[in-house]
Amino acid sequence: MLHTTLRSALLIGLFTSSLVADDPFIGKWKLNLAKSKLTGQIVEIQVLPDNSYQFKEDEHTDVILADGLDHPTHQGETMAVTRKTSDTWAITYKAGARILMNTIWKVSKDGRTLTYTATGTRPNGQNFNNELKAKRTGGTSGLAGTWETTGVTLSSPREIYIQPFGAGGHSITYPGRKQTIRMNFDGKDYPDEGPTVAEGSSSSGRRLDERTIETTERIKGKVIETATATISADGRTHTIVITEPGDPTPLVLVYERERR
Repeated sequence: MLHTTLRSALLIGLFTSSLVADDPFIGKWKLNLAKSKLTGQIVEIQVLPDNSYQFKEDEHTDVILADGLDHPTHQGETMAVTRKTSDTWAITYKAGARILMNTIWKVSKDGRTLTYTATGTRPNGQNFNNELKAKRTGGTSGLAGTWETTGVTLSSPREIYIQPFGAGGHSITYPGRKQTIRMNFDGKDYPDEGPTVAEGSSSSGRRLDERTIETTERIKGKVIETATATISADGRTHTIVITEPGDPTPLVLVYERERR
């Protein structure tokens, strides 16, 4: 979930029924980090005898050899792990040949705190410099052990645009990463589009009521996360609760309306 947290909430159809005209999801939304909850996520890290690191988050496990080379992960991207010093590791994430972010994982001298910094350039050309902190809840020293996230700092805002698509569906655009999801709310999988989208990524959705939508993200048919999005009664707040299989602690993203 560390990966999801830092990485880790529509072109337009011609459907013009009254449902679309009154759809409270339609508009431009900006993340309010102060109102969101991106903490409490758990990652378990083991150091294996062959100089590999095992990263376990919820039900997903990735084993990455610390040789500085690209190795695939369950999310369809790659990680390249290099141990720099006894308390510092450099990890580069890529989607194909494209660098998603360069990260530094540093354990404090007392072994109790992990600081994770991520830098890079989004597909829209915007640079970012983000930071995540975690506290040790298992293990004694080094990167090995169990870590729980305690704080997240983002250098730039996150935005989403939602517009009508098809027969009452949505086209959801994440401008920072140039990613678009277009779906009808019929439970069918629709392919995700964008330069950093993992191969085989798809999303499906269903409308629970006028102000609530549930979506499921898959990679090659395997569920990666489920999200429930709700619009407040006054139409100004868009709350997305994201859960991953096997993870009891959801992420909560709170967006505020910028315009319809």
